[in-house]
Amino acid sequence: MESKFKLFCLCFVLTGILTSEAQDMLVATKVSQRASITQRIGTTDVTVVYHSPSAKKRKIFGGIVPYDFVVDGVEYPWRAGSNQNTTVEFTHNVKIQGQPLAKGKYGLHIFVKEKEWVFIFSKNSENWGSFSYKKEEDALRVDAKPETSAYQENLRYEFNNLQPQSARLELKWSTMICGIEISVDVNANVLADLKAKEEKTVDNFVKIAQLTVAENPANVDEALSYVDQSLEIGSEFRNTMLKSQLLAQQGKNVESKKYEEQSLTLGKGFPYFYYYPLSYMLLEGDTQKTYELLSEMLLKEPDNWIANLAMGEYYIKVQDQEKATFHFGKAYEHAGERSKNYARYMYLSNKLILEQ
Repeated sequence: MESKFKLFCLCFVLTGILTSEAQDMLVATKVSQRASITQRIGTTDVTVVYHSPSAKKRKIFGGIVPYDFVVDGVEYPWRAGSNQNTTVEFTHNVKIQGQPLAKGKYGLHIFVKEKEWVFIFSKNSENWGSFSYKKEEDALRVDAKPETSAYQENLRYEFNNLQPQSARLELKWSTMICGIEISVDVNANVLADLKAKEEKTVDNFVKIAQLTVAENPANVDEALSYVDQSLEIGSEFRNTMLKSQLLAQQGKNVESKKYEEQSLTLGKGFPYFYYYPLSYMLLEGDTQKTYELLSEMLLKEPDNWIANLAMGEYYIKVQDQEKATFHFGKAYEHAGERSKNYARYMYLSNKLILEQ
């Protein structure tokens, strides 16, 4: 009797273990393998996690994935994969097909019609498939047009048409493909991340100021307030020069000139010898100003490797490969150990172009 009781207890314990862990234990035996794909758009990571079923010569859309699946007025969307809920996660706010969606993790469902699919982003990302889907948990619904495509045996997600601030997320399976455009505001996202930092550096405040006027040129006063906060930490070339430029935008030329002169006395490193002269050429199209500044710098410091590097960039812009190679060679010759490899690469690659 005692042995039977022990056997009963053992069966009871094992049943509890299997009940709580069966889902995880059985994942390894699933035919539809778990997959994930991540794409960075600007500074935003977009991650899709899904399970990938096989077509196996079955009719997929309009077949095992029925069209217009509505029963008693209730929609039954497809789980956009198999097994657990397909999920999409965004590290910043985005727009889907032009519609705003807050950062976060969402369950992805698709209501499939013959000529139109509805991509559904649910606030509930923990469901098993779409069986517990509730429309009231929707965060966003967007329409997309499916198209026929080359045969794809296993369902897969891909990011295509990659642009600096957008990409197209496409689902491919059987002979169909359907995608949605995901777009981001890079400046707004970087600005939000920087403002959220508890302890800000001079560089943080400078970038916040620059992005503030980039977002809205009328916000010069606000940008100046961030520059002043950076100056409280310490005066450097970049923040004093930025204050000069912002004051000039306000027509305060006397004050602007004062800060410009002060910034030039603080000039050192990449901000002064590289970004400052090249900014005129790259941002304002003023190659002559860039040449004049770099020539003056190299007259004072002919072996300054950063100024030589910048002058090499200038000569590439004006299409003088021989002089570009010469200055990249000077940069390589005088660069410190930390920067030697980069300067060497710039010199050798341009030397190869010159010789060809």
